[in-house]
Amino acid sequence: MTDIHIHDLESNWAESTGDPLTLYETDDPTTESGSFVIEPGERVPEAGTTSHAGDELSVVLSGELEVVTESTRTVEATAFTVIPAGVEHYSVNRGDEPVKLVYTILGDL
Repeated sequence: MTDIHIHDLESNWAESTGDPLTLYETDDPTTESGSFVIEPGERVPEAGTTSHAGDELSVVLSGELEVVTESTRTVEATAFTVIPAGVEHYSVNRGDEPVKLVYTILGDL
């Protein structure tokens, strides 16, 4: 990359619903960033848990999300979360509005 890349999140939310939308990725070092909308009542993943080989960093821009690891935490808009590499987790939107977030995974998915 030789110049700055700007993504208008407002125009990407529709494509970010159902599955995360990758906005940037690189292999040097392995990193992926994107946007994600989690609808009211939606659980991610639908069953079981997920984990990543790298740390997962997220900024919740709107809504409220329940993040479950060994404990359960409620994450509100404007929060910055860090889920360390290898930590099994899932998320549930128990609120009435979509959760909009931007994530980065540092290392392999």
